[in-house]
Amino acid sequence: MKGTRVKHFTLGEGEIIDTRYHGYECLVRFISGLTQWVKKRYLTFLESPRKIETKKPPLHISFPLPKIKGGREVIEAFRAGIVPENWIKSWTVGRAKELAQIKTWLHDQTSGTIIIKGEYGTGKTHLIEYLYHQSQELDYAVARVSIDPLSAHLAFPKRIYRELVQTLRVPQGERFLNFREVLSILAQKKALKDHIILGPFLDALRKKEVTTPMWQWIEGLESTFHEFGGLYDHTTAANIYSYILSGVSRALVEHLDTSGLVLLFDETESSRIYRYTYEWHRGMNFLRGLILVANDEPDLLEEKIVKTQHCYQGELTDLVYSGHRKLPYIYELPSYLKVAFAVTPDFSIQQTMTEYNIYILELEPLEPQYLEHFFYRFVELYRKVYGLRLTTKEKREIFSFIKGYANISTRIFIKAMVECLDFKRFYPAGEVKTLAGGFS
Repeated sequence: MKGTRVKHFTLGEGEIIDTRYHGYECLVRFISGLTQWVKKRYLTFLESPRKIETKKPPLHISFPLPKIKGGREVIEAFRAGIVPENWIKSWTVGRAKELAQIKTWLHDQTSGTIIIKGEYGTGKTHLIEYLYHQSQELDYAVARVSIDPLSAHLAFPKRIYRELVQTLRVPQGERFLNFREVLSILAQKKALKDHIILGPFLDALRKKEVTTPMWQWIEGLESTFHEFGGLYDHTTAANIYSYILSGVSRALVEHLDTSGLVLLFDETESSRIYRYTYEWHRGMNFLRGLILVANDEPDLLEEKIVKTQHCYQGELTDLVYSGHRKLPYIYELPSYLKVAFAVTPDFSIQQTMTEYNIYILELEPLEPQYLEHFFYRFVELYRKVYGLRLTTKEKREIFSFIKGYANISTRIFIKAMVECLDFKRFYPAGEVKTLAGGFS
């Protein structure tokens, strides 16, 4: 993969100079001079990845290995403890109730919010990924963000917005449109003419007057463009970005024939890591504002904005508003917006939102029979990919050894499973119990 030419839809063309996390992220040197780690899914490959010379297989493998579609991709994903993105449905087991609830929520127009609760490693990210693909199948546009205390904290709405814009994918026939492509179509359709932020931008785009700084501005990147007003990186700016997202969501339904826009938030509990107390409160304000928008709260259009001791707030909702741009949180009703949050059980979102129709999906550890089914199915895949043949006794010994790790988390169980099979592949006579304590 190193040396392959790629393109990022905001950062332009570049060349991969390194990878990490088994190819999940690529270090790209862009022609602009910027060198940055970028998730592989954000890149378009301009040429086939260059083949990397690999070492010869161990001597004990003396037969040709069959080619299994997606096999190595699945194994590498599980080895890294992440979801095999392109095989999410075929590797989801023991979650029939949860999957049914997700589908019900996507079809329920009265609920804009779902909360997926579970301990670390129980499969929240897996279900977020499932929700991503299921939403696309039902013609929803989807965008997602993993909350990070440094780069994507809920207290700083512009940073969340920037990540959502970069990951936006809108189904159109056999392909998916990105943010720039969507706005280009909306401009030609003369959509959102009365939207205070998107309206002037789309008008300029239709007239072919949009420059690179203007694109960077609307995408939440640093920009010298301010003629259409500031897009602030303040903790009080939640209303600005909720207003933009709700406008995009409505336009996607009215002009691109989608079902709406689904926003996925993973690792939401990471917002508990903050420098100052006010950052926690502003983060929860943004989260609450998104929930009210997704649930089409009419107070968002009707409330007055008043100056309090420390900030501007809505009289009816108590939401914080930007003092520089007192835009409503919602563009119009209905918003056609849905939001999903993955959280740990001790992070309570719905505590003050009991009056709204919010789906709560609580994850329990997988039952032993599902773990065993998962294990034996994976052993068979591993055999087809790497040619590892285990006796029935060896399979039982490995499963007996690793099933205790499921009590820690499903993620640790899966990583232990891969590690044990790797160990047996390279050290057929070795005992897997020597690996005890090595999984993290």
